[in-house]
Amino acid sequence: MNFQALLTRVSVFLGLSFFCYTLFSSPPTGLSVAGWHTLGVSTLMAFLWISEAIPFAVTALLPVVLFPFAGICNVTVAAAPYANPVIFLFLGGILIANGLQRSCLHKRIALKIISLAGTRQSALIAGFLVASAFLSMWVSNTAVALMMLPIAISVIVLFRAQNDTSFAPALVLTVAYGSSIGGMSTLVGTAPNAILAGFMLENYGVTISFLGWMLLALPPVLISLGLAWLVLTKLAFRIKGNAVEDAGDLLRVETGSLGPMSVGELGVMVVFFATAGLWLARGFLQSWVPWLTDATISMAGGIALFFLPLDRAWSSSILDQETLKKIPFDVLLLIGGGLSLAAAIHTNGLAAWIGSFAHQAASLPAPAVVCSILFIIICLAELTSNTATTSAFLPVGAALAAGLNLPPLPLLAGIALASSCGFMLPVSTPPNAIVFSSGYVSMSQMIRSGILLNFGSWIIFSFWLGWVIPRFSGWAEW
Repeated sequence: MNFQALLTRVSVFLGLSFFCYTLFSSPPTGLSVAGWHTLGVSTLMAFLWISEAIPFAVTALLPVVLFPFAGICNVTVAAAPYANPVIFLFLGGILIANGLQRSCLHKRIALKIISLAGTRQSALIAGFLVASAFLSMWVSNTAVALMMLPIAISVIVLFRAQNDTSFAPALVLTVAYGSSIGGMSTLVGTAPNAILAGFMLENYGVTISFLGWMLLALPPVLISLGLAWLVLTKLAFRIKGNAVEDAGDLLRVETGSLGPMSVGELGVMVVFFATAGLWLARGFLQSWVPWLTDATISMAGGIALFFLPLDRAWSSSILDQETLKKIPFDVLLLIGGGLSLAAAIHTNGLAAWIGSFAHQAASLPAPAVVCSILFIIICLAELTSNTATTSAFLPVGAALAAGLNLPPLPLLAGIALASSCGFMLPVSTPPNAIVFSSGYVSMSQMIRSGILLNFGSWIIFSFWLGWVIPRFSGWAEW
């Protein structure tokens, strides 16, 4: 039996043991029976999520069964968060992302950004970084990495840089890091952001708008992208500023192979920009259109692609029946399960009980608390799924914020963002695994660049969320 298998079995045993213990023992002082049982279910789900003993989505469905069984709440209450508006916001984003990929508009956008960057090695890395980050704002980071990696490899092969100890590994790592960092800046870019938005709505009655999240997350994300370029060109690798021969020719060939913009691409482009524009303008439009929400905008954009043609002959729509088979419903269930668990933790007094122990950290200033939590989450992000980490730790962060009388948003946003900062190991994120499988980057090279980016991201997000955001009254009230 290997170590991973042993760790999985131990995790399952510990989680089940504690859950059974809460069922057949009295709750500690200050905690209700329902809260005690909620702690048992929470611990079991956390162990299952972190150990990956069973699929994430299956663990996320446990509240539907265990909450009624343990007397925590009835099945109607347990199932309600699975229909949270944030889930439909994420679903609409997934549909639009599929439209981008099916029409090949995403490749045209990527090539255009790269061609604008120039042909110097350092400029090409910047171009790939920006292209990957921009696409991952709307498309899953895994899909972006899968799309961008072949383009990066074609650049490496054409420029005869396979054996280059700096440019080749730096370029493929650019795809992974750009894909992960860019997704942090929008609510549809990565699952932890959507989980946080749903958590704030369910537990605080606060709606984080698409534009509101971008105002919060985009500044540190842009700084992190600059840091990633610095790490990949100056610190972890030494990239020359010389122009890469034939780079312009390669980009022209790749762009030419796409041909003129198709009907499908035009349709997706209209829907894409209309959806993004409505997201950004919703705050101004809502007084005239009160039913307009980020979720309805997202779903309207996704559904519209089922009515628009992919080509002039209208042989098929941009999205069709096959598209539905590609929707990651397991991720949507994971978001719903995390929200259901979080709602029970707050409703049954478990959050307040956990927060009552926070007086031990009362002597620490608020920025130090945020800084410490972010460090822990970034370390965990190297070994666990970002969605699982976010789902497991958001309730803990909320309880800690309440116990220390801190505004919850900076701490909870830090948990969501830090959980996506896995840059050091191939197992940390799917983009890392995808680029590592290419063979152009070694484990030592990924660790060397990843640890620098992890440390830098920790400093950036700690400063932004611990010192800057709390000084804005609109955010601090959350």
